[in-house]
Amino acid sequence: MNKLNAIFFLVFGLNLGTVAAQNFPKLGNDTLLDVACWNVEWFGDTGNGPNDETTQFNNVKALLDKTELDVLGLCEISNLTTYNTLSTQLSSKYDTYISTFSATQKMALYWRKNMFDVIGFETLNILATENFTFASRPPLQVCLKTKTGNKIDTIYFIVVHLKAISDLDSYNRRKAASGLLKTYVEATLKDKKYIILGDWNDDLDASTYQSAETPFKNFLDAKYTFPSKELTDAGKSSYAFNVNMIDHIMNSKTLDSFYLKGSAKVFDNAATYATNFSNTTSDHWPVFAFYDWKKLTTLTIPIGKESYEKLAEVKVWPNPFSNEITIQLSTAGFEVQVFNINGTRLYESIAIQAEKTINTEDFPSGMYFISINQNGQTFHAKMIK
Repeated sequence: MNKLNAIFFLVFGLNLGTVAAQNFPKLGNDTLLDVACWNVEWFGDTGNGPNDETTQFNNVKALLDKTELDVLGLCEISNLTTYNTLSTQLSSKYDTYISTFSATQKMALYWRKNMFDVIGFETLNILATENFTFASRPPLQVCLKTKTGNKIDTIYFIVVHLKAISDLDSYNRRKAASGLLKTYVEATLKDKKYIILGDWNDDLDASTYQSAETPFKNFLDAKYTFPSKELTDAGKSSYAFNVNMIDHIMNSKTLDSFYLKGSAKVFDNAATYATNFSNTTSDHWPVFAFYDWKKLTTLTIPIGKESYEKLAEVKVWPNPFSNEITIQLSTAGFEVQVFNINGTRLYESIAIQAEKTINTEDFPSGMYFISINQNGQTFHAKMIK
């Protein structure tokens, strides 16, 4: 077992009593993928954050347990013993992984055990050499593999906690961090599915620093989808003591068609369920959004040689194929996926132009299915090698 896997916290057997939990409502949807982020304000630190550690612990545990969200990225985990205790008490439902850097405020990801398995060698702190830019909190990347349905897929979850404070230096570091993240995902996670979530410590319309240009303009200009921008546009706040949305969820373009538009929410009425929530539990509200779980985990195998569903003027050749497949549409821009006969996705990409060539040299002989999506319309083809 390597060092990274050795600190993969799946702790069991710790039997510490719990206080009756608050009656937080169910926020998750049983048929969708619920993705959430939450800064839990110096969780477990006796010298910072809420004064009553027991109340904070019980409220955090109750919220995670009762809201029944599927994937949660947490920031400011500040005591490993407290984290281990929380993870033990949630272990019937969630698996988890925590940052490995030395700084106190760590990030962690929790995910439903019945929905995902972790891919350990793809799970690590990224951009660790950029310690100053990320305020000693390099992003945490956790790669999860789906485990239901007839199609296996992977999603990379990157939990961030960018530099706080509304001064020029902090603003510049957030802007630089955004640039590093964009460069990283476009190079390392090109054509993959990923979600960046957490405490970005700034807003998407204008910065908290003197209403300057948002430091995340690079992502917005490149047409990346922030579900949380719906909340910014609606005048919502994720921080209890000002009017800004500073906690965000952003997804790869390969997940755009999976995101359920209009589903982003901020749990800003949490104080209805836990008295004085912003002082006893966290000064941030949880933020969450929904994705199409069925589409993510279901492969529709077409009947017959080719199956058209509205999408016209599609050419796929040659068939049978050898070292490559070429796809051509009448207009530019489409998503393409290739699956083997077992429904395993072998290839996925977004084509910017109207034509795309796929290298298939490493594909073994057999039957394959190609799925092409453009503007919500689909085309399927059965191919032979």
